[in-house]
Amino acid sequence: MEMKKVEDLNKGELIKADLYSRPNAMNGKYRASQLGLDDLAGIKDGNIFFLETLKMKADLADKIIAEAEQQGKNTKDPSVMKELGEKINAAGTPLHRSESVMTAVFVSLQLIAYYGIATGIWGFVFNKSFLVFGLYGIIAGLLISLLSAAPVVAFQRTKERIREMSFGVGATWGNLGIIIGVVGLAVWVIKLLFF
Repeated sequence: MEMKKVEDLNKGELIKADLYSRPNAMNGKYRASQLGLDDLAGIKDGNIFFLETLKMKADLADKIIAEAEQQGKNTKDPSVMKELGEKINAAGTPLHRSESVMTAVFVSLQLIAYYGIATGIWGFVFNKSFLVFGLYGIIAGLLISLLSAAPVVAFQRTKERIREMSFGVGATWGNLGIIIGVVGLAVWVIKLLFF
């Protein structure tokens, strides 16, 4: 196999070369700490988002290993490295870009449904069509998703951050849509009973 020059490597290959050439990769500390940074053969060079996430994880691992060595811990001891690996892995499990995008799409569809149903209920309150008012809600949900929810969720790099951001979007925008719907339902019921 012919060796490539550094100038001829694409971005993914450069990231892999960087990860493989780090001292902690070469001396087996990544493998001992079970970080998943020692075998990158199954990752496509074009998956830059995931490779950059692994690079961030390697940066964190190098920092934590260096701190442990400064504190006098024996980083050649497999049990110490396993403990450090658990600490590093607790920072987050990297995920592929497609997972974050699919989660963003799911969160967006959820918001669109909330707002569509909530404003559709207000159609009953004003003796108008549920579908027409629901369409306005769908548009509102789509705008909220495109302007705030989807970008925030889609650019997260770990499963933990995706979970946190999805919860935040649901707690902020989803609950607002539910409140709009519940208030509309209450007004409609009061209107049916008393007017």
